[in-house]
Amino acid sequence: MAGLAAAAALLLTAAPALGEPLARIEGVTDAALARALAQAVGDAGPRAEIDADAPWRGRARAREAADIIRRYLESQGYYGAVIDPRVDDDGRAMVRVRPGQRFEFETVGVRWSTPSDAPEPPDAIAELLDLHPGDPVIASDVISARGRVIAGLHADGYVEARESDHDIIVDHATQGARAEFHFDTGAFIRFGEPQFAGGLADLRPGFIARLAPYEVGDPASRAQLNEYSRRLHALQSVSVADVRMAPDAEGELRPVDVRADPAPRHRIEGALRWSTTEGIGAEAVWTRRNMFRGDETFTAGIQAAQLRQGVITRLTVPHWRRFAQDLTLGAELLAERTDAFDQDVLRVSAAVSRLVSERLTVTTGVRAQTARVTDVTGSRSATTLSLPSGVVWDRRDSLLDPQRGTHLDFTATPGWSFGDRETRYVRLESGARYYFPVSETVVLAARARAGSIVGTSAEALPPDERFYAGGGGSVRGFAYQSLSPERLNPQTGRSEIFGGRSLAEISAEARWRRSDRLGFAAFIDGGAAGGELSPDVSDMRFGAGLGVRYYPGFGPIRFDIATPLNRRSGDDPVHIYISIGQSF
Repeated sequence: MAGLAAAAALLLTAAPALGEPLARIEGVTDAALARALAQAVGDAGPRAEIDADAPWRGRARAREAADIIRRYLESQGYYGAVIDPRVDDDGRAMVRVRPGQRFEFETVGVRWSTPSDAPEPPDAIAELLDLHPGDPVIASDVISARGRVIAGLHADGYVEARESDHDIIVDHATQGARAEFHFDTGAFIRFGEPQFAGGLADLRPGFIARLAPYEVGDPASRAQLNEYSRRLHALQSVSVADVRMAPDAEGELRPVDVRADPAPRHRIEGALRWSTTEGIGAEAVWTRRNMFRGDETFTAGIQAAQLRQGVITRLTVPHWRRFAQDLTLGAELLAERTDAFDQDVLRVSAAVSRLVSERLTVTTGVRAQTARVTDVTGSRSATTLSLPSGVVWDRRDSLLDPQRGTHLDFTATPGWSFGDRETRYVRLESGARYYFPVSETVVLAARARAGSIVGTSAEALPPDERFYAGGGGSVRGFAYQSLSPERLNPQTGRSEIFGGRSLAEISAEARWRRSDRLGFAAFIDGGAAGGELSPDVSDMRFGAGLGVRYYPGFGPIRFDIATPLNRRSGDDPVHIYISIGQSF
């Protein structure tokens, strides 16, 4: 068995020949096998230049290559191969090989060593071996087969199972092998009640028990123990979690030891950003973890920016009513001052999101707000009730700095606004992002976003429900909201930004990570908001630029400089953006 493992390791470490071969191989008529042997033997490397004329050098290389060939052939079931290392007339290393017949299994069996008080594993676990008479004796297949059986035992109540001494007899007379695989199953164990060993991060025992991915009485499984640990470790209020079967317990039904050490309960964060289009902005956020001993997280933030000032609070209740379903409650009091509108707004919301699969999340909720609004049509009061629902498919490998993967999202928001004006509408918005690594240091990123509002006119919509384009999060190189429909202000006689019923945006970016701390980017953005149900793509404006990324360890700090490609009269030639995180 040690020979099988060594042979398999040889397969994993073999590299393709790049220079002069270590030795020439003759006698192998199977083209695929000849290529595999050449790759396993590899090249001579620097040794080809050292004592190249010494007669002993060729013989040493031939013997070395012959040893590699023997181990490789045995790993593939050629136990009767004839291998003859020698040197040719020029003193070069060569190996003559006659692989012979590939050996096959004649018999394959599984034997359990099971305690007297434990049931024998079911036939389905033995069938995981998936080796049969007539199969070639390939080392990697044997190792994988043993691993499958152990994994099956560990997943079906035999969490202490281990391999014993296997009997594999290679018979040169019959050119076959007889195999009997031995496994020590250990005791058969079922999950019992959790018992809390050490710290619980001040979480309610009932909440911790509810996160278990199994029911009491289920056959114990190492995979489910690991999943339980992962679920606990993912909690905001837990720094380290560990779950294992109670070591000193006896009997079939055994308790589960659970330990969860707390993370710091309070956190304070701050952020600064600046751009020539949106001005300076600052934000401070205080987080309180584990508000009610169920891993609830409360955040309160203060925003002080040129475009927005106010207070935002949020309470997140994880695993609300069932696992992987979160409830989020929010309240905001904001003063927004933009080129398109001014408004003072009080907004409250509630949303439930559910992780349907590892990648798919669905969300539904309700949002209500009341606001005093001023735009080119004058001042008015508006109260809006909306029901946003959406779906997200996320296959990115990172949230802050993705290197590969896809992110798709779609949101539909029916709304009813009343007050000085009344209207009903449905706001639709979808987006796609794609990340492709060209090399270890270069990533190509692309995004597209589209939106449309049906059921009403732009004039009847609340200003913050309309679509706008332009600015750092939209089309770099153009001023904030500047690529949006305009309306004539009767008081000033000038056209001012108003917003529209539709949106189209696209972006492409090449990111080069030069070192651990420093990176660069080149990008092009395009977009426009339209007054009709769908935007006129002929009105799209494009900006391009370069960026620098500094990586302090938690995510990139971004510095971008952009210029309009199809500049209009009055557009500034250059805009600068500084913020945390990639642009998308």
